[in-house]
Amino acid sequence: MPHRYKVGQMLELRSAPRHSNRPSGPCEVMSCLPHDKGPMLYRVKSWGESNERVVEEIDLSPSAAVKTVFEDAKKAFTIAVNKR
Repeated sequence: MPHRYKVGQMLELRSAPRHSNRPSGPCEVMSCLPHDKGPMLYRVKSWGESNERVVEEIDLSPSAAVKTVFEDAKKAFTIAVNKR
């Protein structure tokens, strides 16, 4: 079964069950993780955090959020500076 969402896609992350500090809100799919059995897993990054999280597909839903041109330019600039 293939992954439903693609890398770079903006999604809505549902809040976690009790006893977790995972925020809800817009997030970007950073990678689709390989699997043999069990739920589909994704590595996502929330807008309000600097770290990435691994979440199950059931915790994600389509979102109206979009990446801004500024965010894409910022990433490209950081990569160019780091390669020097």
